[in-house]
Amino acid sequence: MNLPEVVQSHAGLIPVYYSAHPGGETDRVIRLGPFRRNVFTTTHRAQPADFAEYEWLIRYATPETWYERPGRGLLKHMATLEASGCEPVDILPLHNPRPVSLETPRVWASAALTTPTDDDIYDCSAGHSVDGEYTGACAQCTDEKSDALDATPLLYCLILSTSQASDPFIHGAHFNGRQIYKLVKCGSREAAAAEAFYASGVNGWNVTFSCVLRVGETWEERSGAAERVNELWNLAEDAESESTIRAFY
Repeated sequence: MNLPEVVQSHAGLIPVYYSAHPGGETDRVIRLGPFRRNVFTTTHRAQPADFAEYEWLIRYATPETWYERPGRGLLKHMATLEASGCEPVDILPLHNPRPVSLETPRVWASAALTTPTDDDIYDCSAGHSVDGEYTGACAQCTDEKSDALDATPLLYCLILSTSQASDPFIHGAHFNGRQIYKLVKCGSREAAAAEAFYASGVNGWNVTFSCVLRVGETWEERSGAAERVNELWNLAEDAESESTIRAFY
């Protein structure tokens, strides 16, 4: 029987992947050495349906607060209010949250958590290379995009989840309990990865979803629809619309 790989830090749990050396979509069990806990990690790319599943949290939730998923009717009502220019009703936080510490939590290390700000740029359209057959990364574009991203304030959103424990506690029953969710906001990839390491290792909570927004382009400042960008460096560019919320995931 193969023993899980042991990692000692968030860099081991959620490594950086450059376009030149992608990590691939792999699932594996990793042991977090400092906390003596196994976690199940996956690295597949998130899709628009995944973002839509958790948009209500990113849009309406107060960070560091536990919630149950609102019913479809309430979410539809809130969307209708916003579309008509009215203030949406608040989603109520969970009363008396009892988050379960899972034996083997799941950590979804998607592109939002593994893409560095200095990622390689291959689609050079500025003609920086004098060799027309060159297919490698453009060093000048990479440096320019990296500098632009470093000068752009980014917001990393993590969705943590677990089960709500029974009250009174019944051993084993919580594994069939209701799912509860918490939004965590961070200012950098490293901070988000460290939060994921701690939340899964110490608390035993799932890292269910993650995405990156640009500060100043969230629902606190804008009222438009969310729009996916294909590359992290796209967030350093000026948006075509002043109402759209751009997201990388």
